[in-house]
Amino acid sequence: MKRIIALSLAVLMIAALFVACGGKKDDSKSDSASSADTAKSVDLAALLDKINEQYGINDSSVQGLKKLSTTDELDRYYKIAADDVKQFAAERSSSSEEFMEIVIVEANDSAADRIATQLNSRLDSQRNTAKSYSPESAAMLDGSQVKTTGNFVYLVINEKQDEINKMIEDAVK
Repeated sequence: MKRIIALSLAVLMIAALFVACGGKKDDSKSDSASSADTAKSVDLAALLDKINEQYGINDSSVQGLKKLSTTDELDRYYKIAADDVKQFAAERSSSSEEFMEIVIVEANDSAADRIATQLNSRLDSQRNTAKSYSPESAAMLDGSQVKTTGNFVYLVINEKQDEINKMIEDAVK
């Protein structure tokens, strides 16, 4: 009887050893790698440079266009928190009488709605200011809107905003 119990325990221990060492295939690494492959990777600074080149935005006819280079500047002009931003590219007219802005933000996680709200606030403010200066600018601003594609949120205030919005949308899809 003692031999049967000892043999049974030995077989159970060996079986437990094989089950424990067999392990489970770790799919979490391959899942995260494949989701990283499917996430859109866009260099927003390069995209903004391409827009400037294609539409002649930084040529000599446009004075005072300023690129924003820090999240502090993004917060100052648009009230967008640095923690909400994965990356961004933005430029705006430094004159309060000219209304030209391009802001492209890749939001962190679920921050796209907050960023869209802040950009809409900026757009509303610019619309109110433009009414005092120029009916032409006010009409252009009335045609502007904040757009969201996935985690990318963007605002274009420019005479060629429809074409520029399409270019951005195509790049971040």
